[in-house]
Amino acid sequence: MQSVGLFLFALAANFSFVLAQNEPRYNRIASLEASNEMKAYQKDLRSGAPFVEKHQQLLLDEGLPQLFIDGNRLDRAQVRQRLEKIFFESIADSTAYKKATDTAVKQLAELARSEQISINGSINAALFLGELKDKQGQLLTTATQPLSEIVSDDSVTPAVRIAGLAGLGKRIQALKASGGDNNQVEVARMVPTLNKIMALPVESVPPIGRDWMQGQALGFSRDVLTILGDSSQELEGVVKSALTILKNSKRSIDLRIRSVVFLSYSANAGITLPTNEILIAANELVKESLRDAYGIIQDKKFEGEITGLSDIGMGGGGEMMDYDAMGMPVDKEKNYLPITYFVRSSWRLVTLADSVTRLAKQLNNNKEQYEESAKRIRSYGVKLYEEPKDASLTSAIEAFDPQSIVPEADEPESKDPDKETTPKKFSPFKLK
Repeated sequence: MQSVGLFLFALAANFSFVLAQNEPRYNRIASLEASNEMKAYQKDLRSGAPFVEKHQQLLLDEGLPQLFIDGNRLDRAQVRQRLEKIFFESIADSTAYKKATDTAVKQLAELARSEQISINGSINAALFLGELKDKQGQLLTTATQPLSEIVSDDSVTPAVRIAGLAGLGKRIQALKASGGDNNQVEVARMVPTLNKIMALPVESVPPIGRDWMQGQALGFSRDVLTILGDSSQELEGVVKSALTILKNSKRSIDLRIRSVVFLSYSANAGITLPTNEILIAANELVKESLRDAYGIIQDKKFEGEITGLSDIGMGGGGEMMDYDAMGMPVDKEKNYLPITYFVRSSWRLVTLADSVTRLAKQLNNNKEQYEESAKRIRSYGVKLYEEPKDASLTSAIEAFDPQSIVPEADEPESKDPDKETTPKKFSPFKLK
């Protein structure tokens, strides 16, 4: 969830800075905090006074605009925290607190949809809406419905919808952690939104945003399974969409893996699934994941061949050297695959292995075979993390998809070795 903010602001494309109202008098949150008006507001409400018109106007005219004014653009997350502290934590009376938060919820929902402030301001408003707490320190339940409406509305900018989805996700995670009696009713209100996100049509959201939203929805739905218990059938819409994604080879590998994870938990929650089909798809995803990383190795090797350069070491194209314990030079092992690919490949294999283990429990036949296969997949996934070397990746693809191995080309023998002074380079114009 911590990466959501960065993703949202990178996704934002509209940077109009026209405000829906007059510029607030305080152009920085620090100026507002130090003002006599703010001090008077806090003094009134700490004493148990009701939340009246003058308090409301300060919140609406000077408080919430701090979310989108230019002076706070570098401290948006901190501004949200400080706004909650100075405007709500000082309210002693429960009725006044509810009136203040109701006012904020209504205005934040409008700001999230507004085309008169910057897109980053709308994102910030949606994030703040998802973070507001009640007097007991729990996430505000009255914000759940406005968040759901923002997330479900195709007319709202995708980045703002993603911000709203982050708020719903926090609520689901909080409900899972609390174990309260009313949790099933509360989480059931969010299920239709998850269903809609999982069924998003291609044209409704850009591909990167659609993958992000559906990946998050799958993770949240997994938590919902735990909360709903015997009522997990309410998530059949998410199950159906997850199966559709899994069968679509055009969708991203990671999203399809997340679909397998969710479906494996769904099977354990008593939802009827085509388990054998999912297991077959999971095994194919193991191969596809390895081919994805293996292709990077081949691309980098080919790049070095046609340029005569290397991305390894100092990039000089010469042989790299290392030294043994005695200080003698030895050839250093070449590794083309970046470390991030090893981490991702490891996650993919271990995640699929754990999902296969859960799914195998649903089988009457071949259960032991799939469980053994899962252990094998997992062992290679762990090795990729513990030994991030090209050799580890190659051994994995030899084990699971040997037909994808590219044979090493034999070095051509020189007709006259004495005349060979420099290595030859491939010409891209001679390649067929």
